[in-house]
Amino acid sequence: MTKPYTLRRRDWLAFAAANAALPLHAANPTRPGLLTSWTSGDDNQAWAGIWQLGSSPRGVALPKRAHEVQMLHSALGQPTQALAVARRPGEYLLRFDTRTARAVLWHDIEDDRVLCGHASYALDGSALYTTETNTDTGAGMVAVRDPLSLEKRAEFPSGGLDPHMVLVEPDGSLLVANGGLLSLPETGRTKLNIGRMDSSIARLDAKTGAQRQVWRVSDPFLSLRHLARAPDGTVAVAMQAEHTDLQARRNAPLLALLDASGLRSVPLPPSLALGGYAGDVAYVPGSSPQTADRFVISATRAGQLAWWSAQGEAPSQLPLPEAGALAVHGADWLASGAQGDLRGMLDAHALERHLDNVRWDNHGKWLA
Repeated sequence: MTKPYTLRRRDWLAFAAANAALPLHAANPTRPGLLTSWTSGDDNQAWAGIWQLGSSPRGVALPKRAHEVQMLHSALGQPTQALAVARRPGEYLLRFDTRTARAVLWHDIEDDRVLCGHASYALDGSALYTTETNTDTGAGMVAVRDPLSLEKRAEFPSGGLDPHMVLVEPDGSLLVANGGLLSLPETGRTKLNIGRMDSSIARLDAKTGAQRQVWRVSDPFLSLRHLARAPDGTVAVAMQAEHTDLQARRNAPLLALLDASGLRSVPLPPSLALGGYAGDVAYVPGSSPQTADRFVISATRAGQLAWWSAQGEAPSQLPLPEAGALAVHGADWLASGAQGDLRGMLDAHALERHLDNVRWDNHGKWLA
């Protein structure tokens, strides 16, 4: 099977020309900002870059939407550079300079692979792990890449279909959220195996790919997508419901917790139906001894930010239309909505903003 669309040399040259034509206004490194991706304009042009308080977002033009954007690992000696990972089925990785909003290195993914939207660096920065799909078979893969050249060094099975987020654990092992859904290039993002989906969290050896452990929730129609780790080792898992029954999907839990006792989904009270779709998850530490640590999920379809204690208790919610990206730095947090809305808490002060003609993507990092 082949990819339905391949970026050719003239495509890259066109985007290089578009970026070169942009006025050169450096981001201010002393001001906090949201590192993310977005689309804008009537043509839905995709971008990756930084939005800073009091300014418009500034970034690099992309051929297609990105999903995750993160700073390069500090050990790589490029403190102003970031990595953008194409949205699934993704065909490019991009290193770019956040200060100048200029592309540094485009890397086209191998012909028989597509990216699944996420990447993580090894603890020492010596490798980059990307979640990918084999376009011939649909099998999930984890690629081990050079963190600067982005060339693939090795790869191994992810432990399931549809690997989405990969998280590097303190011992160097990999946690992979396998969404369990089969999709192929010729059908785009269409899900081909809803009745047979098999979602899991797999712990893999980062060097050999050997599967150390695997966990599943009891409901087979919950797709495990995103991961956030608390300091005590508890991992929050954001889920997306794939039930064919609409009511079951709307009322499905969005949060699961993985700890020493295993993986368990956190049931929702009837008053907190969240639409069956979690866009992102984050751990937010308490801002004082009197403020509890929490997990927050963006419930995109319900237009809510859903909060739980770090133990999965005391649920609450805060409205944010089409909630998506969650970005945290210490006790500061920022959440974005798809239509340009932003809500957050910075330096113990509430923040609300709206940017016209900006549609934020699903993930971001708060740079302080």
